Amino acid sequence: MQAMPSPKRSADDLTPEGRLDEGSLHGVLGYQLAQAAIVATEAFMRAAGSPLALRPVEYTLLQLVKENADITPGRMAKALGMTAPGITIWLDRLVARELVKRERSETDRRAQHVSVTRKGKDLVAQATKNILAAEREVLQCLSEGERTMLLELLHKVARLRAR
Repeated sequence: MQAMPSPKRSADDLTPEGRLDEGSLHGVLGYQLAQAAIVATEAFMRAAGSPLALRPVEYTLLQLVKENADITPGRMAKALGMTAPGITIWLDRLVARELVKRERSETDRRAQHVSVTRKGKDLVAQATKNILAAEREVLQCLSEGERTMLLELLHKVARLRAR
């Protein structure tokens, strides 16, 4: 008995680099997210990482602090699925760069609130502008509607963490 030849795959079914057949990986969410993350990370590093000396987690923390007045490190850790010590390390780096500041709570001296400095606001605004432009460039193969749909679907999947 002869083995059936595997079906011909189109170029879209091959890995982006190395041109390997993905086989069942083509339908695996985690694999496709990881491959897309490579593209997103490269765009981030080109747009904000190298020119603005920002790591993705630093950008994320700056943006969250900017958008959420007097946020606590504990709330940030929970929101990002990080440990409190991990957040503290990253915040220490941002404080040292004078991008955020910590202040003791007026009502609960045990609690700290984090706020973004003017320097931090300026940096995160420039980073956001650069990142959005870089992402538009790398996602030019998608229509505006497809980009919006992609972001909405990814957000929907991410919200499963709240269960």
